[in-house]
Amino acid sequence: MAEILLVDDEEALRLMMSRQLRRAGHNVTQAEDGVAALELLKSQPFDVVVSDMKMPRLDGMGLLEKASSIAPDVEFIILTGHGSMENALEAFKTGNLFDYLLKPLEDIHELDAVVARAVERRFLRHDNSRLVKELQTKIEDLEAARTKLAYMAERDSLTGLLNHRKIHETLAEFLSRSEPVPIAVVLMDMDGFKTFNDTYGHPIGDQVLRHLADTLTRQCRIDWFAGRCGGDEFMLVLPNCTSSEAKEVANSVRCDLSRNPFRSPTGMLLPLQLCFGVAHSDSVGHNGASLVAAADSALYESKYNGGDTVTVHTTMDDVTPGIDRSKFDVLDSLVIAIDHKDRYTKKHSEDVTDYALHLVEALGLSEDAHHAIRIAGLLHDVGKIGVPDSILRKPGKLTDEEYEVMKSHVTVSALIIHGLPRLPEILSAVANHHERWDGKGYPAGISGEEIPLLGRIMAIADAFSAMTLDRPYRAGMTVDAALAEIEKYRGSQFDPELATVFINTMRKKIADGDLLAAA
Repeated sequence: MAEILLVDDEEALRLMMSRQLRRAGHNVTQAEDGVAALELLKSQPFDVVVSDMKMPRLDGMGLLEKASSIAPDVEFIILTGHGSMENALEAFKTGNLFDYLLKPLEDIHELDAVVARAVERRFLRHDNSRLVKELQTKIEDLEAARTKLAYMAERDSLTGLLNHRKIHETLAEFLSRSEPVPIAVVLMDMDGFKTFNDTYGHPIGDQVLRHLADTLTRQCRIDWFAGRCGGDEFMLVLPNCTSSEAKEVANSVRCDLSRNPFRSPTGMLLPLQLCFGVAHSDSVGHNGASLVAAADSALYESKYNGGDTVTVHTTMDDVTPGIDRSKFDVLDSLVIAIDHKDRYTKKHSEDVTDYALHLVEALGLSEDAHHAIRIAGLLHDVGKIGVPDSILRKPGKLTDEEYEVMKSHVTVSALIIHGLPRLPEILSAVANHHERWDGKGYPAGISGEEIPLLGRIMAIADAFSAMTLDRPYRAGMTVDAALAEIEKYRGSQFDPELATVFINTMRKKIADGDLLAAA
């Protein structure tokens, strides 16, 4: 059943058509001309209008034109004589006319059929419109859910800051720009947080971490980024910031925490103290692993100096003669010296750090492992400072004697880095990165799980970097080819389980577009 508006100035024809449409089950309202029909269209809804073409005051064409703005969804059927066919065809061009009938009607049942089709189209259009609106609502809901999920995937669930993955991606994004900006990295963690948790309980510890996150958010400009790297460790990425400004930010956080101590649920004020490590691209370079490792080394120097301290990473060029240099400064100068001897070594060390960190993250190892790998990756070949240039830069295969000299760099590296904070973890990685799963490596010739985990990780990262980097005497392999080599030597040169995780991790990065297979 539909609501029909019947418009015709011939009363007898109106009555006849009205009776016919009512017999078909429709509600019919009559109007004697276009003006009366417009008033009815303004006051009540109709599904179909059946209108004569020629009428006094307002004809069918005029009614069709005016009704398009008043009732745009109504289906129109025009009754026209032979002399009005041209007008009917013009009406079709407007797109608002459903059909027409020729007068006089030879078969009244023809009216039923045309009206039935118009009603069906009206209902279909209405239903389509409803479905489109529902679909649009669902699309909007899905988009909102996608946006929320994307936000949650980048955020630490406890503090709302950027999570470990996203804060490092943010740093990498700034460093990968064609014109990198000066950038500072600030690492920090809380002094004695484990004791705090043991004393007051983990729920209070969580509140403390949120309090610290709020403090970091207050101190960050809109174009700076704060993230939680895990546990009680936090990281700031500060683009367009000088080293002195970054130190000032760290001190501002300390002052803010001092002015606004954490208040426990019982009302007790609990002072919070942090250690800070600051590194800047001006002194370290535009490499993410190097920046984080430098900030990490400065952080642990702050811990070594008693905590609640801000330490800025410096290189040998940053300090003046006569001032004590930290162990890290000396090591930094050695890395630079090696780079001057052999450009490959510094790039190789940076890549080894990145690849090893990918594997550490895929294995879900602790933040301690992350810290140790960052430093060990950059320093694992520091012993090459003692390898003669003639061997280090030789553009061809080494003799047996030369190879023995080259192998000695592992032992020399371990001796040089002696005294670093977190020594055992770093030494495990550096001293064992040339050991093999089958026991045929060096310097100790140990095998299987006798090789410390970080050493097995570094062995895979070191080999993968060596295969993919160009050397003066040969081009580097593609990523696919190097991964095939890792697969080939699973269980002989490499820990089979770690090799599988590494291959899968790198394949995923290729699939996600984070790594080029042909690189």
